[in-house]
Amino acid sequence: MMRRRVTSIILLALLLSIAIPVLPVQAAIAGTSGGTAGVDNISPVISVVSLKTTGATSKNDSAIDVWTEYRISLTLADDNTLEDIDTLTFTIWGPSSSFGGADSDIDHYTFDYTQATDLWDEVGPDSGDEHLVSGNSVDPADQTAGSGTFTLAFKLHKTAEYSADTEGWTIRITAVDDSAASDTVETLFFGVNFYLEMTVDDAAHSWSGLSPGDSQQALDSPGDADIDMTVTANADYDLQGKVDAAPTSGGYTIPLANLLIHESTVGSAAALTTSYVDIGGLTAEASGEDNAEVFKLWLTVPNPQMDGSYTYTLYVQGIQA
Repeated sequence: MMRRRVTSIILLALLLSIAIPVLPVQAAIAGTSGGTAGVDNISPVISVVSLKTTGATSKNDSAIDVWTEYRISLTLADDNTLEDIDTLTFTIWGPSSSFGGADSDIDHYTFDYTQATDLWDEVGPDSGDEHLVSGNSVDPADQTAGSGTFTLAFKLHKTAEYSADTEGWTIRITAVDDSAASDTVETLFFGVNFYLEMTVDDAAHSWSGLSPGDSQQALDSPGDADIDMTVTANADYDLQGKVDAAPTSGGYTIPLANLLIHESTVGSAAALTTSYVDIGGLTAEASGEDNAEVFKLWLTVPNPQMDGSYTYTLYVQGIQA
């Protein structure tokens, strides 16, 4: 009786194990949702602007020299990082021009920094960057930052317009980002000092074959009987002459009153002295670059006069008219 009961239990267990199905494992089912976060464009901001010498002396509202390096520095901030900046433009103009004036050596300059190329450029007046000191024009090394210092190094041309008014020249700085948002400051001003350079192209001049009693004789040399000069100036100027002493040979002299100077006309000529006198016809000359100027000399030999080679040194200078 016991053997049959055990057998029945075993058979029942086998039937139950066969009747229970084995269910497969079901794969996970996933869903998606696209997300968007809009970050607004923020306008750039220019601050802490300055105009200084290379030695860091402030020149804002004071006079500067032409053909001399100066530096305009500023802090530029952009909450979208400096990579958001498109261009930084510096416009500089003088009393005879305006912000929208044409670029000119005399009174208008434009410089750009372009973020995409990381390059400084003189837009005008010289496309060859004659007035841009590129080696000293700098921008932040890390353009992913939110702010940084930019410095434009530049110089004005030799003929840049003279201005006694220390607010005669104006600097405008404009930053534009890649969404065309911008900031502009116009707080830097300066004047420009008078500048003149000149060369006497004829290093020597002379008379030959003079006789006692010869009156108002023109030069024999140079062959064109005048002395040539080249002048560059940024304002109207006067040319003046003087001598170190009367023409002298040994212990003998020809009176200074006998040595005359003028641009072209002996009848209007003035006697040279050991102090500077105006050269008639060469006063209030217009500013410009490489202006060609000429003047003449005349000499009267007294009678009697000892023979000899009479020498002196002629000096010429230019002053603001």
